[in-house]
Amino acid sequence: MALTPAEKTLSTSFVSNKGKLPMPITGDYQIVRGFGANVVDGAGNGVHLASKGIYLKGQPGAQARCVFDGTVSRIFANGNTFIVMVRHGKYITVYCDLASVSVTAGQHVTTNQKLGSLGASCLMQFQLRNWTNLLNPRQWLRR
Repeated sequence: MALTPAEKTLSTSFVSNKGKLPMPITGDYQIVRGFGANVVDGAGNGVHLASKGIYLKGQPGAQARCVFDGTVSRIFANGNTFIVMVRHGKYITVYCDLASVSVTAGQHVTTNQKLGSLGASCLMQFQLRNWTNLLNPRQWLRR
């Protein structure tokens, strides 16, 4: 897919912030599942779950927030939850399991802008992609 000059600049800026992006959740949080293969506790020897991103458990009232300037490319309803996709040039961040959304498709969003609220479980999944290739979000986020 061809990028406009502005999208190329945004992609380059996104890459230059690798390891410096803010966490995609407000308040205190815990990472409860990592990216890639995860051992399933209590399921026997060698049982793994594949994770396309990281799972974050926040506090009541937690919000999903944008990790970098971009444009909301899509919003999906997935049962009782929502998925927000934000495009940063050729990079895409995906915020899953939101109870509500406070942005619209096509809207320009900025770093730390609230995208929506987490549900009663206070759990969300965060994915990072270079087009369709999954990336480990932990390598991109500030620790």
